[in-house]
Amino acid sequence: MRKFCKTLAVALCAGALFLTQAQTFVRGNLAGYYPSAEKRIVVMSSSDISAKTWKITGESGSVEKQGTFGKSIAKKSDHTPFDNNYEVSFSELNKEGNYKFSIDGENASANIKITKNPYEEAISSSLRWLKVQRSGTKDVLDRLPAHLGDSAAFVYYRSGNKKDDEWKEDADGKTLDLQGGWYASTDYAISTPLVAHTVYSLLSAYNLSPETFVKKYSKSSLVDILDEAKFGLEFLLKVMPNDKDFIINVGGYDSENGVRLPHEDVWEGKRAAYSIFCSASMGATAAALALGAQTFASIDATFAQKCKDMAIKIFDKATSSGVKPEWLEKDGWALYSDESDKDNLLMAAAQLYNLTKDEKYLTRAKSFSDGLPAAYWSGWETQNVIAQSLIADKHPNAKKLATDDLSGFLSNQRGANNVWKLPMEYNSTLLYSSFVIGIGAGNYVKLFNDKTYGGLVLDVLNYTFGLNNWGVSFTTLKGIPESVKKYNLPIYRLQTKYFPEGVVANGPCDRETHSEQSIWIKYDVRINYCYPFNTPGVVFYDYQDDFVTMGAMPSGAAQNIYLMTLANTIFGGK
Repeated sequence: MRKFCKTLAVALCAGALFLTQAQTFVRGNLAGYYPSAEKRIVVMSSSDISAKTWKITGESGSVEKQGTFGKSIAKKSDHTPFDNNYEVSFSELNKEGNYKFSIDGENASANIKITKNPYEEAISSSLRWLKVQRSGTKDVLDRLPAHLGDSAAFVYYRSGNKKDDEWKEDADGKTLDLQGGWYASTDYAISTPLVAHTVYSLLSAYNLSPETFVKKYSKSSLVDILDEAKFGLEFLLKVMPNDKDFIINVGGYDSENGVRLPHEDVWEGKRAAYSIFCSASMGATAAALALGAQTFASIDATFAQKCKDMAIKIFDKATSSGVKPEWLEKDGWALYSDESDKDNLLMAAAQLYNLTKDEKYLTRAKSFSDGLPAAYWSGWETQNVIAQSLIADKHPNAKKLATDDLSGFLSNQRGANNVWKLPMEYNSTLLYSSFVIGIGAGNYVKLFNDKTYGGLVLDVLNYTFGLNNWGVSFTTLKGIPESVKKYNLPIYRLQTKYFPEGVVANGPCDRETHSEQSIWIKYDVRINYCYPFNTPGVVFYDYQDDFVTMGAMPSGAAQNIYLMTLANTIFGGK
C-alpha cells in the first residue's frame, strides 16, 4: 500500500509538472503517408512557438523541406488541451522513404514514412485478430477453442407481455445449430447484425482490390480475408433455419459471468439463442449474403448458390407484412440497437440487384433510398452514407442524399479549432462512426471520380493512426510502438504473454458519456499517460478496465480494413 501511494504521488507530481512546464508535441500519421496525397502534421504546444523554424530531413540528413511556424491555428478547446496549435503541410514531398520532422530549440520530433502502402501491416494484423475472436471453432489463435456447444443453442422468444427484457425458452426445449460467428466485444455473445456488418466490410474490401490480400493465417485454400468472410457467412446461413425463427443474438447474458477466457464459460453447451423477426437485422444479413454470393460465384459455386438462396429468403421475409422495423432499443443486454431498417434494406436490395440484375430489387432499393433522408450522423446503426452510395449512379435522389450527408461531414471538419479535421462531433462511437463516413466518402470518390470528399478518407485514417490528441495508433501494431495496448479484452488481460495485434480500440469518447458509463472504474485517471491530453469535450484512456474507450468489436476492425483498402485504391496502394 505504501509503495502504491508513493507511485501515485510521483505520477500526480509528474502530471502537475506537465501543466506548469512548457511542452511541445508533434502529432502525425504513424503508419505513413501516400506519396501523392495530402500530408500534414499538427504541433501542439503550451507556449507560443510561432516564428520558430522546423525542418524535415531525409535518411542521409539532407534537409528536404523547412519553414517557420505562423500563428496558432486553434485555441484550447474541446479538440485540443493547448492554446498553441500549428499545422505543417508537406504534401509536395512525394518521394518514398523515411524522414524526420524536428523543431529548432524544441525537444519534440516525429518520424515520417512515405510509402505506397502504409496500411499493409494493419490490414493483415486486423485479419489475424478476427481469427482470435472466432466462436465455435477449433481454428482460433491466442487461446483455446470455445462455445462448440452452440451447435445446440436453446431458442428463446420474447414473452407475451412484450417487455423488452423478458424472454422465455421455447416450451419444447427447441435447439438450433448456431455454432460460429465472432464475439461481439468484451463479452462472448454473438450479435447477428454485427457479424453481418463484419462480413459485408470484408467482402467489400476484397472486391475492391483482390491483389491486396494474401494467405498468412488461413488454413484453407482461401486468402485470409476470404477465409474470414466465409467463416462469417457460414454463421449467417444458419440464422433463419425455418419460417418461424430469425436469430439476432446467441449468448445474450453471457457477459455477466465475470472476466474469464471463452472456454471457461459456465454456460458452455446451454447458451440461449434469441429469436425475433427484425427487419433491420435481416436487411444487414441479406446484404452480406448477397455480396457473398457475388464474391464466391467464381470460387465456390455451390456455396455461392446457398448464399444467394438465403439472401433472397431473408429479404423476402424482412419485407413481408408482419415484420416490424423495431429493435430491442430498451433492452439492457442488446447493446446494438438499430432505429431504422431502411439503410440495411437498401444495402440488401442494391446487392440483390447486383447479384440477379432483377429490376424489382433496384426499384425496392430506390424506394428505401427515398425514405432515408440525410442523417448527418453515422454509426454501425446508421449506414445511410454507405447505403446511398450503392445506387448513387442509378438514382439521382440517392446521389443527392449521399452528397448532403458528406457535405455535412465536410462542414464539421472545417469547424472552429477542429485541428484533427474530425467529421463528427464527439460521441461514444466516434472512431467507428468515422470509419463509416470515410467508407461512404471513398465509395463516392471511386463511383464519380470526384475527390471532393477524399479528405474525409485521409483524415479519418490520419486520426486513427496518430494524428490525434494523444499521438497514439488506435489500431495496435507491432510496427508502431505508440499503439494502444491495454485492452478491456479478457483474452489479453488474462494472457499477458500475447500481444493484442490488430485490435482496433473503440477509441475516444465524449466526456459526458464517458463519465456516465465509467462510474464503476476504480482508477485514478490522472496517472494514465493519456490524461494530460484530454479536453472538456473528449477523453481517452489506454487502460484495461476502461470498457468505454478500450473495448473493441470485429465490425470496427473490418470497417477499418475496408476503409484502408479504399484509400489504397484511391491514393496509392499496392
